[in-house]
Amino acid sequence: MDQGKKKIAKRVSIGLLLVVCVLVVFGLGFLKRILTASKNEHTGSGTSTSIGDTIKQATDLAFNPTAGFPGQDRVNILCMGIDDNWTDTDQVYTKDARTDTLFILSLDLINHKISMLSIPRDTYAHIAGTSHSFKINSAYQTGGPERAVQTVQELLGVHADHYMVLNIDATKKMVDALGGVDVNVEHEMHYHDAWGHLSIDLMPGEQHLDGAQAVGFARYRHPDAGKKGSPEDGDDRRMYRQHVLLKGMIGKAKNLANVTQAPHLIDVGMSSIRTDLTRGQLYDLAAIFKGVQPDDIKTASIPGEDFRGPDGAWFFRPDAPKSSAYVDWLIKGDETAIRRLTPIVVKNGTDINGLAQRAVRQLIAYGYTDVRNGGTTRKIAAPVVPAGTPESETSMTGTATPPVTATAKPAVYEVTELLDSGVPSPDVVRDILTGMQMMNAQVLRRPNKPNHLGWTPPVNVTVVLGKDYADANPEAAPDAGTTTGETGSSSE
Repeated sequence: MDQGKKKIAKRVSIGLLLVVCVLVVFGLGFLKRILTASKNEHTGSGTSTSIGDTIKQATDLAFNPTAGFPGQDRVNILCMGIDDNWTDTDQVYTKDARTDTLFILSLDLINHKISMLSIPRDTYAHIAGTSHSFKINSAYQTGGPERAVQTVQELLGVHADHYMVLNIDATKKMVDALGGVDVNVEHEMHYHDAWGHLSIDLMPGEQHLDGAQAVGFARYRHPDAGKKGSPEDGDDRRMYRQHVLLKGMIGKAKNLANVTQAPHLIDVGMSSIRTDLTRGQLYDLAAIFKGVQPDDIKTASIPGEDFRGPDGAWFFRPDAPKSSAYVDWLIKGDETAIRRLTPIVVKNGTDINGLAQRAVRQLIAYGYTDVRNGGTTRKIAAPVVPAGTPESETSMTGTATPPVTATAKPAVYEVTELLDSGVPSPDVVRDILTGMQMMNAQVLRRPNKPNHLGWTPPVNVTVVLGKDYADANPEAAPDAGTTTGETGSSSE
């Protein structure tokens, strides 16, 4: 083995870091809470309670599950997945480990809503308590979870109330304890690294993955040297797959046929994490969110772009305005922040001049920040068969001749239409209608397929105004002779 590998052990990326904490919080902790453990016990230890105490705990949990978080209506947890290192004698160790994966898990205790915001590991940030800025994954390496919490707070302006740290074995052990997990592998992935103890061979399609395969699914980032790349390459897709795997594991945990496995699964999870949450707090969270389904969890990653630093290293630079909007929406619970993340194109489908521009101004005044005028449009009329013309005629040879058709004049829209391309939240469409002072509209939805990042807002919402919009907003019709830039036209 060369000296370089002896001096710097090969990093092994963890892939998924929220597995254990979410399984504890969403599905099985409630049962374990009733069976064992005292209220203020920290994770990693447990003692049996008397029957009387058990009944009292169950009653307290049923009627006051937020007791573990007095005065709080929201709990933010910074979840860190640390990379393992391997020595030249093939021994794993965690000294000087970095956070390979970083999430803020935000739990709304009142409305029982859950959201997760990913922070790319290469994010350029000031490292709290130091005089320098570097990749955010070095915060944990130099100052543990406390410094990581402080660094994230400086970066995003949001404080994490608690933290969780786990390593690669947590994912593998929990998936195996669940009996595997079902996920959809969208693209072929192959990567082999004997030094890093990683072998990935996955083909497209619905797959039942064991623990080792699930780790590979979550960790894949690029192919073997010299091999053809995959659409799954890169940190963005890796973070997306981690969310997919996480939801699959939550679903499996919540639908286990044999609930007697709950205590074992909880012990497996708790043996692999380091956290400042007590067992009692984890079980309280389990009681609060036991009804949450995987698809109810909102996920996103802070947006931005890669750049190369002076020494040639690659970093990630967050888009500050959009990152702030994501924090406000997912972490602080401000539902109106989604208006700063949803592009809207407004088209005039009527013969009322200037209607689209008025709607643009109306939506901007309502709080949407990216709204543009898409010009005019008309309904494409289907070909019509003139009266008296047979739909088809059969010739002497028995072949059908096409009918004589005519094209009707394109029609205006009587009813407003909204084309939802897959916006970050289904509430957006209703909010747009509210901003336009309308009760109803025809809503068209394309399949909600994630883009290459898996979660960021897609192209836009397209609004085609009908005469019903003008009726609902009589003040929207401009004075006669005003054009307001709607001279262009398009068809759909």
